Amino acid sequence: PSRLPATTHIKYTENGVRLNIGDGLWRTASALPTYRLDVIDEEEGQAGVLGRILENGNNNWYAARLRVEPDGRVSELEVLVNRSLSGGGGGAAGGAPPRQFTDPHPRMAQPLPQAQWLPRAELARISNTYFTGIDTETTSRGVPFSPQCQRRENGNIMASNPDAEPGSMASLDCKTQFDTGFQVIVTDIRERRFEVVDRTRGLAFGWGYFDHDGTPEKMSRTLDRTPVDVAPTFRQPFSFYIAEVFKIVDGEIRQIEAVLTTVPYQMESGW
Repeated sequence: PSRLPATTHIKYTENGVRLNIGDGLWRTASALPTYRLDVIDEEEGQAGVLGRILENGNNNWYAARLRVEPDGRVSELEVLVNRSLSGGGGGAAGGAPPRQFTDPHPRMAQPLPQAQWLPRAELARISNTYFTGIDTETTSRGVPFSPQCQRRENGNIMASNPDAEPGSMASLDCKTQFDTGFQVIVTDIRERRFEVVDRTRGLAFGWGYFDHDGTPEKMSRTLDRTPVDVAPTFRQPFSFYIAEVFKIVDGEIRQIEAVLTTVPYQMESGW
C-alpha cells in the first residue's frame, strides 16, 4: 500500500464493505490481471478496470474504480471481486457454454473517430437505458441496442453467443432477450452510477445492484411469452453487485462486458 499515492482519508471498499488499505485483495492478489479492460476518464480524474486477477491460485473476476485528485493522489478505491468460494453471477440468460477468454472483445478498445464522440452525460444516459429496460420495462423499446449487441458476464457470452444452443437465451441478441420479458425476476436496480466515462472509445462504466426479492413465480424466455417457472435460485432474496462497461457506437449499445457477484439482499455499496 505504501506504493500507492493516496490521500490521508482515502476510502476503500471491497464488495461493498469498507476496509483498510492493505486488507482484503491487497493481501491475496498474487499476480497482475490475466484479462484486463481499462476505462480512463481524464475529464473527471477517474479510472476503471474490469478483468481477472489471481488470488493465491484462484483466477477471479474483478473490477475496480479509482478517483485521482488533481495532485495525483487516489482518494477513492472501489473493488468488486467474484470469488470462486461464493461465485454467483451469470444473470438470467442461462444456456451459455463456458469459454475461457484471455482478453476483452477487441472492439472495446477501439477508438472512435472524433466526429462520433458523444458528451459524457449522453453516454451515461444511453447506458442507463439498459438498466431501466430491466428494472421497469418488459421490452427493449426504450433501449437503443445495436442488432449485433453481445454481452459478456464474468467471461461468459450471455447474449449473441455463437456456441449456445439455437433458441436458448444465450443464443439470442440483447434486444431479443429483452423482448422475452425475462426481466420480471429483477425487482429493482439501484445505486446506479456512471462515474467513469471514456468519450474517445465510447465507453461508460456503470456500477449498481440488481435486487431479486424472490417473489416472481413465472417468467418467459421466448418471444411468444410462454410462461415458465422461475428457477429456485431466483425464488429467494439476494442481490447482484455489478460493474458493467457499455460500448456505445452511433448512439447504440454495441458491446457489454460485466463482472458481478452475489451479495446479501439490498446490501448497500457504501458510496
